[in-house]
Amino acid sequence: MRLILAKKLLAGLWMTVLTSSVTSSFAAADARADTFKSLDSDSADHSCQIVLRQAELKRDSNGQPQTETDASGVTWYVFESTVDVAIAPLSTGTSVYLLYRNSEDPLWHVAPGLTIEGAPKGMQRLSFRIHEGTLPAASGPSALPSSSKKLHIIPFLQTADGRRIFDHNSSLSTSDSLVIDSSNKWSINTPPTLCPSAGRGSGTLRFLGNWTMDQRGLPQPGHSLVVEYDLARLPQCHSSSYNGLPAWQTDASIRFFPNGEEYSASLNSLQNGKMVATPARFEIPAEATHAQVWFKTRGRNCEAVWDSNYGRNYEFSLRADVASSPSWAGQWRLGRSTGQCQSVSQFDSLPEEVTFSEGELKSCKVIEAEVLVPGLTTAVETSPEAIQAQVRWSLDGVTQQPVWLTFAGRSGQNFRYRWTIPSEFLSKYSWRKIEYSFQFSTDGLFWLAAGRSNNRQNGTVHPRTIEYRAVP
Repeated sequence: MRLILAKKLLAGLWMTVLTSSVTSSFAAADARADTFKSLDSDSADHSCQIVLRQAELKRDSNGQPQTETDASGVTWYVFESTVDVAIAPLSTGTSVYLLYRNSEDPLWHVAPGLTIEGAPKGMQRLSFRIHEGTLPAASGPSALPSSSKKLHIIPFLQTADGRRIFDHNSSLSTSDSLVIDSSNKWSINTPPTLCPSAGRGSGTLRFLGNWTMDQRGLPQPGHSLVVEYDLARLPQCHSSSYNGLPAWQTDASIRFFPNGEEYSASLNSLQNGKMVATPARFEIPAEATHAQVWFKTRGRNCEAVWDSNYGRNYEFSLRADVASSPSWAGQWRLGRSTGQCQSVSQFDSLPEEVTFSEGELKSCKVIEAEVLVPGLTTAVETSPEAIQAQVRWSLDGVTQQPVWLTFAGRSGQNFRYRWTIPSEFLSKYSWRKIEYSFQFSTDGLFWLAAGRSNNRQNGTVHPRTIEYRAVP
C-alpha cells in the first residue's frame, strides 16, 4: 500500500508542477501521452463545485470563425469556454483547468483560465481561450470545421494534494467529456437553472429504530446537516387519519449555539396514500460550534409526543477543521456465511463480474472494499463516523436508493466498509443484473468512487456487476 500511495502522490505532484508552469491564456500541447491518464484519486463532481457554463467556436464581428497559427506554422480554430467554480475549494489552494483534445488525437491538452465577472453566489467565473491542438483550420477564411471533427472538453479542479475533480454536473457530461461538433453548431450551453449557486458540503445524523444514533461525516459550520429518522421511534399518532388518509406529522427541531438559531423541518411526507420517511436538511450557521436536536410527533386528535433524550435533547459538536478527502479505494473481497451475516468469516477476492444462482443468494453474502483517507484512516484513533460510505446500485438498469455501508474494521492504514447483498429484497423480483460501485467522502461534496479497477476516465468509474444465473 505504501508503494501505491507513493506512486499516486508522485503523479499528483507532477501534474501540479506541470500545470503551475502554464501562465498564458492559451494552452500549450503536451507531448507526454501519459501525463493526463486518470489517477486512482480522480473523482466526479455532482455538487456544483465546478460546472461548465458555455463553450463555443470563437467568431469575429462578421460571424466568421477565428483561427490562430502556432509556432510550427499549423493553424487552429479558436474556442472559448466559461466555467464557474465554488469559492470554498479555491481558498484551500485548489486550481482550475480545462482538458481538451480533438477526436483524432489521443493526447489531452491542458489550459488555465482567466478570472472574469458574472459568477453566481458563492462562485468564481473563469474564461478559457484555447487554440493549439483544437481542430486544424480548413482552407478559406470563412470555412467551418469539417462535420467529421469533434472537440472533447472537460473542466476540472486540481487540489493541492494532487487530486483531480472533474465536472459531471450537467446532463451533457454523462460520458467522459463534453463534445463540441457540427451537431450542436459548434456551441454548447448549460441552463442557468443548473447550479444556481455553489453546492454545500453535508454530514448526516441517523436516528435508528433501535434507539441508537449513527453519524456519517463530520458536520461543519457553513455546511448542511441531514437528519434521517426512523418514524417507528414515535408511533403513538400513526393511527390518526382524516378522510381515510394518514393525518400525522413528525418534525425535527434543531438549535445552534452559541447564537441560539432554531429551525424545524418535517420528517415525513404523504406519498401514494402512505406516510414515508423524508430526511430533513438544515443549513449550519458559519459561527456555530455545537447543536441540539429533538423530535416531536403530533396528529389529528392525538397529543404531541416527544423524542428528546429524556428532555436533555441530542447534542453534538461541529468541527471547523477540514478533513482530508479519500485518496484511494479498492481491495475488494467477497464474504460468505451459511448463518448470520454478523459471523462472516470466509472471504475471497471479488472479481469485477460475479454470477450467483438463486440458491447461492439465499445464504448471507457481503461485499467489502477499503478506503484510504490520509490523516484519518492512518491516525491511531479510529473514527469511522468521519467517513460517508455508500453503495450506489441499479437493478436491471433501474437506479435504486443509495445504501449506507457498514464499517467493518481496519486493514493496515485503510478502513474497510461492507455492503450486505439484500437477498430478501432480490428474492421478490425477477432480475438479471446488478451494477454497483462504492463511494466515499468526508464532506458530502467530493466523492471518490470505486468500481472496476481499470476503467476510470476523467472522474467516472464503471460499476462492477452481479448477474443472476437461473438453475433449471
